Amino acid sequence: MKRLIIGLTAATALALVGVARAEDTKTTESKTTVKEKDNGTGSVKAEKSTKTSSKAGSTKDTSTYTKDTEKNSMGGTTTKTEKKATHDAPGMKNDAKRDTKETIETDSHGNVVKHEKTGPEGKTETVK
Repeated sequence: MKRLIIGLTAATALALVGVARAEDTKTTESKTTVKEKDNGTGSVKAEKSTKTSSKAGSTKDTSTYTKDTEKNSMGGTTTKTEKKATHDAPGMKNDAKRDTKETIETDSHGNVVKHEKTGPEGKTETVK
């Protein structure tokens, strides 16, 4: 009898959890744009947005990725990459934000001449 009661209680709890999860909704949108030229230059831009709604509130996550490649005066390329991400949750005072940038310069032989990174804190450091 005791096993039967425990089994029925567990089954009821699982059924209620399944119903609560069914009420959550998740919407995702993404957009990507690619532009490329014959000389090896171009740009890529990708945006993604996700919104999750539940009884507790809604959470929104957004991210963007941008990469631009251009010819430089040394005959090589300059590649600039930027990544941004935000997380907005209900009840959080300081929502998470990330912003990183990276610049890579190469010469005509493909050797890296300059490599800089800017972290989420805004501090720029030279990698090479």
